[in-house]
Amino acid sequence: MVLGTSEENESMLGNNPAKYTKVDKAKDVIEDIQNNNSNTNLDGLYEVENVINRYSSNWKAIFAQCLVAGAVLLLAAGAGMPIGYSAVLLPQLSVKNATMYVDRELGSWIASVHSLATPIGSLLSGSFLDILGRRGSLQLSAIPLCLGWIVMGLAKNIPTLLCGRIICGVAVGSIAVPSQVFVGETADPGLRGILVGSSFAAYSFGILSVYAFGAFLKWNVVAFCSIVLPILAFFSLMFLPESPIWLIRQGKIEKAKDALLWLRGGDIEQMNTEITILEARAKLDAEQKSLATSFGQRVSLTMSIITSPNVLKPLFIINIFNVLQLSSGTYVIVFYAVDLVRDIGSDNMDSYSAAIITALTRFFFSLLACFLFLKIGRRSLGIFSAIGTSLASFVLVAYTLIKTEESAMDAYVLGICLFAYVGANTVGLFTLPGLMISELLPQNARGIAGGFNFFIFNILVFIATKFFPAINNAVGITGAFTIFAIFALLEAIFVYVALPETMNRTLEQIEDYFQQSNLLWITRSKEKRQNNELTRLS
Repeated sequence: MVLGTSEENESMLGNNPAKYTKVDKAKDVIEDIQNNNSNTNLDGLYEVENVINRYSSNWKAIFAQCLVAGAVLLLAAGAGMPIGYSAVLLPQLSVKNATMYVDRELGSWIASVHSLATPIGSLLSGSFLDILGRRGSLQLSAIPLCLGWIVMGLAKNIPTLLCGRIICGVAVGSIAVPSQVFVGETADPGLRGILVGSSFAAYSFGILSVYAFGAFLKWNVVAFCSIVLPILAFFSLMFLPESPIWLIRQGKIEKAKDALLWLRGGDIEQMNTEITILEARAKLDAEQKSLATSFGQRVSLTMSIITSPNVLKPLFIINIFNVLQLSSGTYVIVFYAVDLVRDIGSDNMDSYSAAIITALTRFFFSLLACFLFLKIGRRSLGIFSAIGTSLASFVLVAYTLIKTEESAMDAYVLGICLFAYVGANTVGLFTLPGLMISELLPQNARGIAGGFNFFIFNILVFIATKFFPAINNAVGITGAFTIFAIFALLEAIFVYVALPETMNRTLEQIEDYFQQSNLLWITRSKEKRQNNELTRLS
């Protein structure tokens, strides 16, 4: 696909691209597709998208898109609370006079069974995303999340407690993909980074909230307090429109126009242009699906979509990123915050207070990441985050090895190292995976591929959280943080080599980038020199 400069693209669409020339061009693209002129339709779409990408939303559109993100944030915060719950539950149940005593082995199951159940929700979310829509899937997921908390709040024995953790795990798994996709599909390219990234700030706020509740309340009271956010999210979503992309693919054109007009602040010309583009993309996908009439053909078509380069390549990047991220300790710190602070080792450190401060640090840096996504590229932020995580881990290990005796300084030095680790890890490694799901996966596979990706991710989270206590016992806290440091360094190298820069690019532009022959981002300059076909993603 040959792409010109922004000036060339503008000249193609007229000297004043803010007028109706964009719509006229988009209509020409539709006519090309209807005439099966496959040599020009994608190029035409891309020209229109390049010009659209240069314009910002008006204040009404920004407000509308923030309302959508706000409702999703309520549910994202509710999804963060079960993640952090084990960090306050296990210390309360590990004391000898607890109503339900658990040792470390049983505690590892209570912590990790949530992640074992989450992949089930991830797989289901792919189908729900396409059948019920983005908004409908989110509303549905709020119901088992409330149910799980009620079961845990009423639990009188360990099996019931585990059952509640499993229900919450399924719910959290079903929330992840729809929340990223819903916000990603309704936001303008310039706002997508901060709005999608804000869900991780909300997620971190949920972890912080459950830590704070656990410091003052009993574990069963904390469970009942955690019902509030998903209930608020359920009713907030009722007043919002469905994703225009999903509505278009369902043939509900008028509803899609109404939804997109509201999301674009009443800008009719912008709405008409985007609707035309979405119709064109949907038509191309529908033509492929129409060729599959039998069940076997539909299965074959689904497999061909999943195995196509523009799906396999982003899945490869996202999953390798997740493996390295988990190996750098991102979620281990969340699930075992209180116990980890104890193991780091200073009698002068209060473990609950330190755990709350780590959650507060994560929340602050999640907010910071949202604003950094507006100014800094994904690659730069990912590399900085990985290197910062590695350095903080190495410094913590070095200090614990060289100190000879307990001193009052230990709490300050170890605390600074731990909070530096959490901050550096959060600003990129923690927040990027969700943004990658919403940006890198193509429209026609976003549901099923996103569900599959989160299925793999949560299996990996289960493995990390289940076996971390055994690894910690074998190599000690210094060995664990040495492992974190090494894998964080490998993550920085991987981001540099493979992750494409997607800042301020439309989802369609990103999709077309993965249609090219290159796999690694660092090889794209060679391709550009050879045939000048590199997209404007650089």
